[in-house]
Amino acid sequence: MQPINPNQPNIEARYRTIFILWFAIAMSVGMLLVLAQFTPTKASGDLKMSLILNSLGIVPLGLSFLLKQRLLGQSVIKQKLDLVQVAYVLAFALSEMAALFGLMDHFLNGGHYYYVGFLLAGLGLLLHFPRMQHLLDATEKPF
Repeated sequence: MQPINPNQPNIEARYRTIFILWFAIAMSVGMLLVLAQFTPTKASGDLKMSLILNSLGIVPLGLSFLLKQRLLGQSVIKQKLDLVQVAYVLAFALSEMAALFGLMDHFLNGGHYYYVGFLLAGLGLLLHFPRMQHLLDATEKPF
């Protein structure tokens, strides 16, 4: 019989932590959308500025997928669970940036297309939903 190693990482606890972070970021994006909906702004509505700000939201969203895949690959090669959590947190933060650009469009420009940034952020967060398989792949022992 194997003794329980207190240094062995608890996969379920790490997954739960990543899921809670995902939920918190998703709620943050939702609250920013509510803030934008109920806060009036001056209605200049420059269409070019809206296009620029919403297009800038695509860049961090694309980077979130690229960097997450790279870090997850390194976590499997190095067998480090910490890199999985870093990959997810980085992906969540970069996805949230699209919503922040939409919020900037609303407050700085007063544009009517600010919701595009929020849609991009929501889509990115849905696609970055945490999977336990990534944690299992980064462990030294198969479960």
